[in-house]
Amino acid sequence: MVTATHEASHRLFQEHPEALAPVFEALGLPPPLKTDFHELSADVTEIRPVERRADTVLKFEPDMGEHFVLAVEAQTKKDPEKAKSWAYYVSYRATRCRSI
Repeated sequence: MVTATHEASHRLFQEHPEALAPVFEALGLPPPLKTDFHELSADVTEIRPVERRADTVLKFEPDMGEHFVLAVEAQTKKDPEKAKSWAYYVSYRATRCRSI
């Protein structure tokens, strides 16, 4: 079940993606600017009747440097099934974002 805390944390990243600066620093990347991000649909549903959604999906497009897609999921406890979801999210976005 989605909670207000869960939704609020993702609203933060959707409206202020520059708040991800510590993550970029940890990855050895230059600090992001808000203008470098463009929100993508978080819907990763296929035609078959299985619906899958990542919590937040952003495309990072700096003026200089490589573009990439960042998916953010909030978890309040360990979910052993989440690893399976991530494999799908990554492969789906890799396929979809080739033409974006």
